[in-house]
Amino acid sequence: MKLYLQSLRRSVKITTLLLSVFLLPSFLYSGCKSSTSEDKGSGSDKAFENYSASFIEALWKQNPDWATTAGYHKYDSVLVIPDDKSIESSIVFTKSQLNSLAAINPKQLSAANQTDFYLIQNLLKESQWNTDTLKSYQWDPSSYNVSGTFAFILTENYAPLNERLRSIKGRLVNVAEYYEAAKNSISNPVPELLSLAVDQNLGGLSVFENDLMDSLKVSTLDAAEKKQINERSVNAVVAIKDYAKWLKALKSDKPRSFRLGKDLYKRKFAYNIQSAYTADQIYDSAIARKEEVQSKMAVLSRQLWPKYFGTKSMPKDSLELIGLMIDTLSVTHVKQQDFQKAISDIIPSLIKFINKKKLITLDPKKPLIVRKEPAYMAGVAGASISAPGPYDKTGNTY
Repeated sequence: MKLYLQSLRRSVKITTLLLSVFLLPSFLYSGCKSSTSEDKGSGSDKAFENYSASFIEALWKQNPDWATTAGYHKYDSVLVIPDDKSIESSIVFTKSQLNSLAAINPKQLSAANQTDFYLIQNLLKESQWNTDTLKSYQWDPSSYNVSGTFAFILTENYAPLNERLRSIKGRLVNVAEYYEAAKNSISNPVPELLSLAVDQNLGGLSVFENDLMDSLKVSTLDAAEKKQINERSVNAVVAIKDYAKWLKALKSDKPRSFRLGKDLYKRKFAYNIQSAYTADQIYDSAIARKEEVQSKMAVLSRQLWPKYFGTKSMPKDSLELIGLMIDTLSVTHVKQQDFQKAISDIIPSLIKFINKKKLITLDPKKPLIVRKEPAYMAGVAGASISAPGPYDKTGNTY
C-alpha cells in the first residue's frame, strides 16, 4: 500500500494535467459517514460504517505521508522506510482489509455506503495489483522522494511552527535508510523516470538547505533542538545527493520502456478511472472529437486568414493552415519570464466572472496562491493545482 501510494502521489502531477484522475476517494469527503434519514436503522449500514471508520484510521497509519497531505497530522513525524518489511506490511494490510470487506454484502447497504464500499475495494485491489504485478517501485526511481512532505509540513500553518518542526525532527531520522532501501528496490529503471528522479530529488534540496533553516531561525525552539534538527537535515541532504549520484551512475543494457504496454495500461486505467467505458472506447471517442475540433479550427483559420495574412495564398492542407494560424497567434502570447505574473494578474477577473455567473461558490477567505512549481515536483506538467486535503479546512490551494 505504501509503495502504491508513493507512485500514486507522484502521478498526480501527470494526471492533473490529463484527466485529474487522482482525487482523494469520495469516501474521504462525503462517504464513511452517518447514513441519511431514510437509511438509518440498517444493521448492515451500521456495521459498514464502523468498519469504514476503522479502515480510514488504519489507512493513515499505514500511509503517514498521504495522511499528512490529506490534513490528518497524527503521523507527521513518521517516515516509512520502503524496504521488504514495508512491502510485506502493505501486503498484510491489503489482504486483511479485503477479508474484512468480504464479510459485508454491498447489496444490503445504502447507495452512499455501496459507493464507499466499492471505492475502498478498488483502492485495495489496485494496491494489491501494483505490488504483485505492476511493481513500479522497482522501475520508477522518481517514486522515491522525501522532499514534498517535508515542504508541506513547513509551508502549511495547520499547527504552531515549533510543533511542525518537531514532527520534521522525527521524520529526518529515517531519510538515509529510506534512500538506501530505494536503491535496493530499484532495478532496470525507465530512463525518463530515472532522469526525473535525479532532477526532482536535487530540486528538493532547497527544502532542507534553505526553507528548513529559515524556519529554524524564526522558531523558539531551544538551541539543543535546533542543533539536532540542523544535524539531521545535513545528513538528509547527504543522503539525497548520494541517491542522485547513484542514479546517474546506474546503467542498464536493456532499459525498461516508459510505456506500460496495452495489457498493463488497461488494468491501470480500470483502477484509476473507474469508468463505464474502456480505455479503447475513450480513445475512439477522443479521435472522433479530435476530427470534429480540427474541422472547426480549419473554418476559424480560413475566417482569420485575411486579417493576418492578407492576400497571401492560403494552404490547401487544413492541418498546415491550422498550424500556420496557431504559430501566428502565439507570437502575441505572454513571454515565458512573465508567465507566472500573467496568471496572477488574471485571477481577479476570473473570480469576478465566476461570481457574476454564479458558477460555483468561492470563499474569499481562501484565495488561490499562484507560485512557481517547486523543483521537487517539476518536470511533468506545464501547470497543475495542489488543493488542500479533506481534513484541512484552512489549507492553501496552490
